[in-house]
Amino acid sequence: MAPSTPLARLARRLRQHQSVLRFCLGFCLYSVVAFAVLFALQDQVVEPFTRGMAWVTYKLMRAVGTPAWLDGVTVGVANFSVMIRNNCNAAYEMGLIAAATLAYPAPGRRRATGILFAVVVLYVVNLIRILSLVYLGYLLPGFFEVAHVYVWQVLFLVVVAGLWLSWIGRLRPVA
Repeated sequence: MAPSTPLARLARRLRQHQSVLRFCLGFCLYSVVAFAVLFALQDQVVEPFTRGMAWVTYKLMRAVGTPAWLDGVTVGVANFSVMIRNNCNAAYEMGLIAAATLAYPAPGRRRATGILFAVVVLYVVNLIRILSLVYLGYLLPGFFEVAHVYVWQVLFLVVVAGLWLSWIGRLRPVA
């Protein structure tokens, strides 16, 4: 038996983990494509989406009797406002979960319903996030920055990961 070369050992290990490597490469590729598309369509899609999110936030606040105001992507109440920026509109998180879902080996219909469900959930969770931050900034302004930068960032990542992992669990139930 011929001694195994480092290259042969590497090739053997890569073959053993072929499906994981395929997912990782697909996820990277789909992520780059998703982010490139979102960046390229900033004015045509992302900005109107963000303005729409601000408008829905404003309407929900008015519906519960809060004297809110709206100016483009800025939503406010007396003495406090938030400007919904790119990292606050959930668009990139939606692109990320779509990339992970597309990269995972599953039937096309299951991928499509997984992405659609995740996008709707992320939209609703982000609305809750924005609403809570506006009210928190108004009522307890000292806690706004911590809630915005740390608490909601972590919670949002947990929601994204939980959505994707629960989708995988539905595809391949754990015994």
